[in-house]
Amino acid sequence: MSQPNQTSKLAVMRDTKPQFPEFEKFATSVTSQERAKFAYEMKHGLRANQAKGEQTKETVQKLLKKARAEMMKHEAKSAEAVLRQAISLEPDNATAHALLCELLMKDSARLLEALASILRAVKLEPKESGHYALVGTLLMLMQKSEEAIDYFEIAVKFDPKNYIALARMMHLKAHHLRWDDFDKIPTYLKQFNKGGILSDPFAFLSLCDDGDFQKHRSISMVRAKHTNPVKAPIFTGQRAEGQKIRIGYFSNDFYNHATMQLMLGLLETHDRSRFELYLYDYGSKLCDLAHERARKSADVFRDVRHMATDELVEQATRDELDIAVDLKGFTEGGRLDMFNSRVAPVQVSYLGYPGTTGLKSMDYMVADRITIPSTLRKHYTENILYMPHCYQPNDEERYIAQVDDTRASHGLPEDGFVFSSFNSPYKVTPREFDIWMKLMKEVPDSVLWFYCGKGEITEPLRREAERRGVDGHRIIPARRVMPDVHLARLKHADLFLDTFNVNAHTTASDALWAGLPVVTKTGEQFAARVAGSILTAAGLEDLVTTTEKKYHDVALRVAQDPDYLADIRARLAASHSDAPLFDTKGYTRDFERLLEKAFQNYIDGNRPKTMGISAA
Repeated sequence: MSQPNQTSKLAVMRDTKPQFPEFEKFATSVTSQERAKFAYEMKHGLRANQAKGEQTKETVQKLLKKARAEMMKHEAKSAEAVLRQAISLEPDNATAHALLCELLMKDSARLLEALASILRAVKLEPKESGHYALVGTLLMLMQKSEEAIDYFEIAVKFDPKNYIALARMMHLKAHHLRWDDFDKIPTYLKQFNKGGILSDPFAFLSLCDDGDFQKHRSISMVRAKHTNPVKAPIFTGQRAEGQKIRIGYFSNDFYNHATMQLMLGLLETHDRSRFELYLYDYGSKLCDLAHERARKSADVFRDVRHMATDELVEQATRDELDIAVDLKGFTEGGRLDMFNSRVAPVQVSYLGYPGTTGLKSMDYMVADRITIPSTLRKHYTENILYMPHCYQPNDEERYIAQVDDTRASHGLPEDGFVFSSFNSPYKVTPREFDIWMKLMKEVPDSVLWFYCGKGEITEPLRREAERRGVDGHRIIPARRVMPDVHLARLKHADLFLDTFNVNAHTTASDALWAGLPVVTKTGEQFAARVAGSILTAAGLEDLVTTTEKKYHDVALRVAQDPDYLADIRARLAASHSDAPLFDTKGYTRDFERLLEKAFQNYIDGNRPKTMGISAA
């Protein structure tokens, strides 16, 4: 591990003005509001004296315990009031300031307030690992991930058992292709096998391909945060003949997000004579065209971003949902807490998180026989709902921009083979990169068109190529563009090289929709098997491999055999009209039959069980 410049980082903590000039302005603003806040809190009993005979420290500890409970329930206003009461009683309590930071950082508009709180905590406890981990997390949210890595390293140096900081440090290093301690990852991961260790399940998906390991990361998180899961109620009533099944979809991604790009067609083609759709949006970032399409697809669209968990559960209960579908899992902003409290008799994990939730009250997970074969069922706590083809939906109406561009306009050579990688960089490890560089040596006129996001990893990427004997300028960076423009530019690539631990998911379907072949290697965990499922549903099983050698050999054949590439492209073009992958209506009818089967199982008084359907 590279040693962080701890002296300089700690100096920043002692004098925040050079690093965060906006902080001083904010701090002045906050101070000017203190009297108004004091009056408000007095009026509402938030600065009440402690119980007779009770010591201040005891009172503060009770307040902190109450604040944690309120935060778990997403009762943000109440939690903040309690924390500020604790701070008014004990201004030098670093834990209270750190908790306030943790609360405030959940609101993207209050990140500077959160920063102010955690800086106070650091000044009070300059050797507390958890405070530096919070600074790192804040910097992540502020899109300053390189700086965040340094603070996570400091957190781990102060406490090697700060596993949250360790997991986030490894995950961020993957984002920036910082492979200096890649060989240490197995050693790091062993530490997480100890009982009761908390960590971000999502952060591990790209670090190892181990279904059992991922399952226990989810279970550990759930046990720590979600106690007493609510069981499905016993069905005792009668349903009127022809009564529609009411489905609730829960997410904060009802906008131009990968999940919506896949499932807008599903939402729009649901059979409204049999189903009612309720969408619960707890924080979409944009109100764009995709958001409007999602709204119009619903019978009822509820903006519930300001609802605490109890309120949200009450709302869903009043709506009398039959089936609740979680589209988030452990991805950013997920709210598994509401599913622990149960928002519907049948609860389903779907699409957003490529792994098990570990939540006892999550009845089902949607998959297919490739993503979760029977031999790997043991790695999932949910019962499995098996789709007959690929579990992943696609929108056959996705628009490809009409762009008058050329290879040269993207920095690509007009001649020569173009390998490409449009996965997020964090998915790439030295294992794949070694194979890619070997391919480039074997195909001399080739280049690698690599998605670099904002571009800050271009030079490190080229240095890694040079270390492997490949001219770094043969790595051509691709920037972030709008989805329809991205689909349009894919025609300039010849082959998409997939990653291993976490395959291309939406990006694989993007490539195939745009006519770009993908070669993949299937692994063990769900995230490592998705592209294999997608390619199979597109009729391109010969591009699915199971070993690194076969992966290399298939990719090399595609690059060196023009007739084989032409055959693949012809089959890919035909897949748009005759393959299950791009049959939105057929997929929707299958998905509906599967949900009906799960709901009927509940109506019949049975416990959730793994089930599937045959192709219609």
